[in-house]
Amino acid sequence: MGRETKTFLSDVKFHAPETLAEALRLLKDLEGARVMAGGTDLLVDLKQGLIELQNIVSLQKLEELEKIELEENRIRIGALVTPKLIMTHPLINQHLPALAEAAGSLAAHQVRTMATIGGNIASAVPSADLPPSLIAAEASVELRGLDSTREESLTEFFTGPRETCCVEGEILTFITIPVPPPNTGISYKKFTLREANALAVASVAARLTLKGSIIQKAVVVLGAVAPTPFLASKASQSLVGNKPSEELFHQAASIAQKESRPISDIRGSIWFREALIDTLTQRALEEAWDRARGPSQEEG
Repeated sequence: MGRETKTFLSDVKFHAPETLAEALRLLKDLEGARVMAGGTDLLVDLKQGLIELQNIVSLQKLEELEKIELEENRIRIGALVTPKLIMTHPLINQHLPALAEAAGSLAAHQVRTMATIGGNIASAVPSADLPPSLIAAEASVELRGLDSTREESLTEFFTGPRETCCVEGEILTFITIPVPPPNTGISYKKFTLREANALAVASVAARLTLKGSIIQKAVVVLGAVAPTPFLASKASQSLVGNKPSEELFHQAASIAQKESRPISDIRGSIWFREALIDTLTQRALEEAWDRARGPSQEEG
């Protein structure tokens, strides 16, 4: 048998460009180059021998990617924004509390301080915490190349486990989210095997927009139960045009359970994950309903 080759960090050249244009040029010119944001995924993968590379292009000096701003009724989040900033930022807590909660549930304090929203998305791990609530909020990502810029819906961004539509030479630079309309509520629920540092065994993000007492728009997104986080379209459609109720949410949860495509692994069996989706979907829909009605409305 031949010996396995493994890349050691000491063999990798580190580059720290000060502008996005310089980062894109390095990514094009350097052989075996990978972009690094916070490094919480990339360095672990490198240490475990899951990837091979010769050059790291760090984005850590690009201050333009560290901001959260409101632009023309859209929230624009730089790819280097940390979960710690997301969970505490007033703009996120006002308009997207589910995203703040998802960021707060991500790993431990040290990781939330170092990790980035761009890295959490671009790593394309099926159990990642931020994508489900972002998909529910109709987020899109900006992908910048040396001579191009394009925007891609997050529902189309993931193509498989650790695979995305991002092509060679592109960098994920911004995440853009429309400000949710009035009477909209979004919720994120997940189950882990322990309190901290645990990946989701299953997760659900739910969004409801009400018109009067009727659901005008509904989105149910499932995480960790398929090769990618995805929109449960049948469950979502089953809610539209109906009055919210426990029975309606139970029916939608049952449909979402059937749409899930979990695997069995060390963290949970197929049966266990399917049962979790049923429960988590009901809980997420109930909380989304509460948020859509607002704090001043009584239960009908």
